[in-house]
Amino acid sequence: MFRILKNRNYLRFWLGQIISQLGDGFTRIAIVYLVATLTKDPLAIGLVIFAQLLLTAFFGIFLGPLADKYNRKWLMVGADFYRMLIVCLMIPFHHSAAALIILIAFQGLGSALFDPARSSSIPDLVGEENIQQAISLSQSTRAAMDIIGPSAGALLMMTNNYNFIFAIDSVTFAVSALFILSLRNLGKNKLAAAPSSESYFSSIGSGVKEVVGMPALRFLLILLMPITLVCGILNTNLIAVLTNEFHVSAFHFGFIEAASAVGVIFGAGFAAPYALKKLNPSTIFLLGTAAIGVLMVVIIPLDTLQLLYGILPVYIWSIMTGVMNAFLNVPLSSIFLKITPTAFRGRGSSLLGITASTSSIIGILFGGWLSKEIGVLYGTAISGALLVIVAGFMPFLKGYKSLSDNQQTESVAETSEAATVN
Repeated sequence: MFRILKNRNYLRFWLGQIISQLGDGFTRIAIVYLVATLTKDPLAIGLVIFAQLLLTAFFGIFLGPLADKYNRKWLMVGADFYRMLIVCLMIPFHHSAAALIILIAFQGLGSALFDPARSSSIPDLVGEENIQQAISLSQSTRAAMDIIGPSAGALLMMTNNYNFIFAIDSVTFAVSALFILSLRNLGKNKLAAAPSSESYFSSIGSGVKEVVGMPALRFLLILLMPITLVCGILNTNLIAVLTNEFHVSAFHFGFIEAASAVGVIFGAGFAAPYALKKLNPSTIFLLGTAAIGVLMVVIIPLDTLQLLYGILPVYIWSIMTGVMNAFLNVPLSSIFLKITPTAFRGRGSSLLGITASTSSIIGILFGGWLSKEIGVLYGTAISGALLVIVAGFMPFLKGYKSLSDNQQTESVAETSEAATVN
């Protein structure tokens, strides 16, 4: 996985990711704490998550085509400076919970522009044959920053100087933009380099038509809906499960969150790449989906286990959840980038993000309602059981066969290319 860092262009690209996500970790924990203390309302914390996803889900379809039509480097640089400005605006408004929620929503617009451009740039930087390794490294890095960022942010919060925290985050966006600016060979997609007579809105329609028109990609998008919906339920219920059902102390709560991120690091950095050498990405994705569902069902006996054996079973469960999260995300991103035509990767990535964000929003809302009706434990377990059923039916669907056939064709093409080179 780390061999691709010998590519100096990707190394600078990766360093920009580290710095930017580190600053995001500072700001995320600061905003959640500020909103919680300013409002004294648990619903407001949910609004922070909702705001982050809402504008991304709504405007993503309009921003994704830009990554296929214009210079991706300048799009990412512009998005970084835009997010830097938004974070700077948080400084004079850090006493207002409503203003912070609005600003975090507008920051999501910058992410909706940045993420498709970044995702579709990975093959240009590392080559088609190294997409999987690049995605594994990116997932591991994100998980590591999910540990380091909030932890360092918590230490900074001890100074009670939130303006300083926001200022640091704004600087990290500027540094990320400078790293991206240094990538001289990163620009427009080669296939899209020639001037196109297609209008902006026509490119949106053609992108959706192209991506949805491919059976394998259409099936992947449809399958992503129930998976991200259930994961939204899990994210909504998990805090309530840990605090209200398992009565986890504040000390252990932070470390359990870190344990899940450690699981993602191990899964994305070692377990998932090793499994992908043995099995097709679609098979790994299927196993990851089923495993997440099983772990959600196991949360009921986990309640008894933690009463008998203490907090250790909860830590093990949290680590396994992180590992299986990587078994979903690494093959998903790898499959999508490899199958999507090069000229449509920006629009494809935005469509993937919109599907995930919209389903997560529904999952967050549905998870809250379900927990009130039958309790967080049974609500989580029933959702997990439905996910296992979805995974069980997957191999019998026509779309899954198209997905597997497409990967086998890709594998044969890569093998033939390697043989020709040798």
